[in-house]
Amino acid sequence: MTARPRHQAGRRCRWLTRRLDSLGRRLTQVDGHSGDDAGSITLFMLGALFVAAVLFAALLSDQVRVLHANGQAFDLAGKAARVGAQQLDPAALDTGTIRLDPATARTATLAYLDAHGIHDAQVTVTGAAVTVTVHQPVLFHIPVLTAGSRATVTQTRSAIATPGP
Repeated sequence: MTARPRHQAGRRCRWLTRRLDSLGRRLTQVDGHSGDDAGSITLFMLGALFVAAVLFAALLSDQVRVLHANGQAFDLAGKAARVGAQQLDPAALDTGTIRLDPATARTATLAYLDAHGIHDAQVTVTGAAVTVTVHQPVLFHIPVLTAGSRATVTQTRSAIATPGP
């Protein structure tokens, strides 16, 4: 096997370069553009992209607030239910029985929720279970839009707790 002279490989490379250049010239002639406006953007398009980015940021911000309220409602419902489940009947404990004091459990649960700014909640004490349902409203408002951009999203989460280990 003999090696090709170096000048033949160079010729093929130059030939390929010329073919690609001529193909590029023909393509610019077909679509009518000479290529001088490559990378330019109109002021209108720049403004439209800016407005779209601001609206997207506003929507994203409100969505984050709704997701935070969702987590907070779930957390508060669980903690309030556990506070209620800790309110045991002292007379039953003297006999060795674990039983909830329903009135104390309800009062302690509502006091806990009130201390955390939740005023819209339902507390149900049935047998050995405390069920808490928390409703947390979130104002969904896009500041850029003036009319009709307000809505209230209510996150509702429930939790059940029982006394014992």
